[in-house]
Amino acid sequence: MRDENKQSSKKEETFNLQRFLKKRWALPAIYLAVAALLLSAFFFMQSQNGQIANPDDPIDVEENPNGPTGMHGEDAVPVTTDGEVVKLPISDENEVEIVGTFYDVNGTAEEQQAALVYYNNYYYQNKGIDLAKDGEESFDVTAALSGTVVKAEQDSLLGYVVEVDHDNGIVTHYHSLGELNVEQGDTVRQGDILGSAGRNLYNENAGVHVHFEIRKDGIAINPEDVLQQPVSFLEDLEGASEEATEGEDEKESEDARDGEGEGEDESDREEQNDDVKEDTNEDA
Repeated sequence: MRDENKQSSKKEETFNLQRFLKKRWALPAIYLAVAALLLSAFFFMQSQNGQIANPDDPIDVEENPNGPTGMHGEDAVPVTTDGEVVKLPISDENEVEIVGTFYDVNGTAEEQQAALVYYNNYYYQNKGIDLAKDGEESFDVTAALSGTVVKAEQDSLLGYVVEVDHDNGIVTHYHSLGELNVEQGDTVRQGDILGSAGRNLYNENAGVHVHFEIRKDGIAINPEDVLQQPVSFLEDLEGASEEATEGEDEKESEDARDGEGEGEDESDREEQNDDVKEDTNEDA
């Protein structure tokens, strides 16, 4: 008798369950209930681990322990030239040649004549060296030493110019760039690309080139004399010439714009240009 009652009860429960499941809202209700249980269990476990943040709590932001950033948002590192030697401002020295040399006051007449730049009917002493491929093809211009960019701007006469400070009075200059890859205040490492070679009005005869200068305490020195030399060698230099002064060197671009010479009076400048023209005619 008891077995019959049990079987009857099971059949009734099964029938009731089938009737319940046949209702449209039954399955969605079951899914919602299960989802609610799962979400409740998840949030309970997270709260136990202390991983749920209160939106009103302040957010701790870790400051950059390395300080300021370098080129293009990279983490900056202390700029130092320790262990570096002076290099030409190019990636591959075999790709370019020196098409303009430094004017050495102690050089021969022939060397001095080759180191003059002709602009606006006057000849000017070259305060650096000029590098080019073939006068037509551009190339990357790189930092000769690590340092800080103190100037990066366009000059109407010299093209884009960049100046990099290497401390202890040493500054490298890069003129006649066609475009810039750096901004004032950037820190650069030796070999970083500053821009690309281009043309300028001051030395049109050089075509596509970069004009490279090294100055110690504002006085230009011959880059070829210090190539592959350590920075300490530059720090010991007193300047390229006892006759050169910082004020005279800084007048170069201004004088060229005004059609004047570099610290010379009118008669001396005309005499020098006449001598150059005579030598040129004799060579011809």
